[in-house]
Amino acid sequence: MKLKVAIKSFGCQMNVYDSEVARGFLSDAGFEIYSESEESLPAPSAAQGGGGEENADVILMNTCSVREHAEERVYGRLGMLGKVKKTKPDLIVGLMGCMVEEHREKLFKRFPQLDFMIGTRNIKELPGLIEEVRKNRRQVAQIRQDGLSIEYSDLAKRSSPHQAWLPIMTGCDKVCTFCIVPITRGAEVSMPAREVYREASRLAADGVKWVTLLGQNVNSYRGNPSARAASFEGAGDGGKVLIADGKGEITFPRLLEMLCEIEGLKRISFTTSHPHDATEDLFQVIRRNPKISRRFHLPLQSGSDRILKRMKRLHTYDEYLASIRRLRELVPDISITTDIIAGFSGETEEDHLTTLRAFEEIRYDAAYIYKYSVRPGTPAAKLSDDVPQEIKARRNAELLDLQKKISRENAQKWIGREVTVFAEAVTAKKTGQILGSTVQDKKVVFEGPAGLVGTFQEIRITGLRNDAFSGEIVTAPALL
Repeated sequence: MKLKVAIKSFGCQMNVYDSEVARGFLSDAGFEIYSESEESLPAPSAAQGGGGEENADVILMNTCSVREHAEERVYGRLGMLGKVKKTKPDLIVGLMGCMVEEHREKLFKRFPQLDFMIGTRNIKELPGLIEEVRKNRRQVAQIRQDGLSIEYSDLAKRSSPHQAWLPIMTGCDKVCTFCIVPITRGAEVSMPAREVYREASRLAADGVKWVTLLGQNVNSYRGNPSARAASFEGAGDGGKVLIADGKGEITFPRLLEMLCEIEGLKRISFTTSHPHDATEDLFQVIRRNPKISRRFHLPLQSGSDRILKRMKRLHTYDEYLASIRRLRELVPDISITTDIIAGFSGETEEDHLTTLRAFEEIRYDAAYIYKYSVRPGTPAAKLSDDVPQEIKARRNAELLDLQKKISRENAQKWIGREVTVFAEAVTAKKTGQILGSTVQDKKVVFEGPAGLVGTFQEIRITGLRNDAFSGEIVTAPALL
């Protein structure tokens, strides 16, 4: 009998990609992938009341350590599963991802109901690890420190046939005091440029039209062209040797230009960027290549120079603002989004007001705003977490309210415009409606047949509802 595996991803897009790879390896080994939705995981009442075939045999959570809230969700799920296992002792519970890299064997001691853990560099060993638990019923772990935590595999089970995640580097060499990534993902390591190009070409040949390049600090990518040569057939300037830097490496702007040459790829986006590596060269490449997404995610974290210095962000607010202004000058239709931490160690009311003023000045299209939580092992853990929770919550709410107002004002400017929209999926709420994205990654819902999914359509924006636009097809649907 096939074991049913339920996988739930917490955290970033890299986690989602890792889960797709895990699904592929497990399916190839004969496991049945049960579901990825948290709601489908067995609850105590279902297990105790004879939930039957809807219950999974293996529950695997792909975890995140970047924020305390993500870890607390996993801890809560593990506590619930401990109760489930009292009535369903054969249930196998496993963890993968960054929490495994950070906490390791401490998790076995805290949660005896946890059967196995697997590191970010060990995904292909997942089927064998589950079989070992099933046969021996003992806690096991595979957590390798060395190697690259990116696994290119044609076995990966993507959620869409037309879109794909494409990790190009992992880890981070920056010194941000609040960040756990250097601990959980290690130092920066880039995939060789030839392998990235080969994988992107394979995805395009498989029908993928839109790839999103992933990395904890994606624009710091510096890839070795290859062990033998720096030329790529059909890439670069008419197939000529790609330009590398003085160290013989392909930089991120050069990699983007190379990927833009791949026939079949219509759109290329990337996340996440660091302001220190958001260079003029990168902005010029975006300007020259219409395939590259017009959404640029550039975390600011705080509008206060004093807090930025305390965070060791390697830039001042004025330097960051100058980069934004230059990018908007070169690419006027660019959409800028950001990350902000509310209530970092030592943040005063004036620091908070400075961040609010930065929002008014920059006018982001969207911002991901979080209350600061101490990550054990980071340099900031040695600093006093001296902003009370109620003040963090108030500042977080004020930032959210202001950004919501700015986002809506920005969105109103799009109503009445005609834009190209990539049709991503049929909406779950209403038949006959398609959900798509503009080149700025703005969501648009419009009426159309399911056969439009995977195509680009010219859409007139007619209105705004919540976080998505409504629109209508300008001309007869084009099945491109």
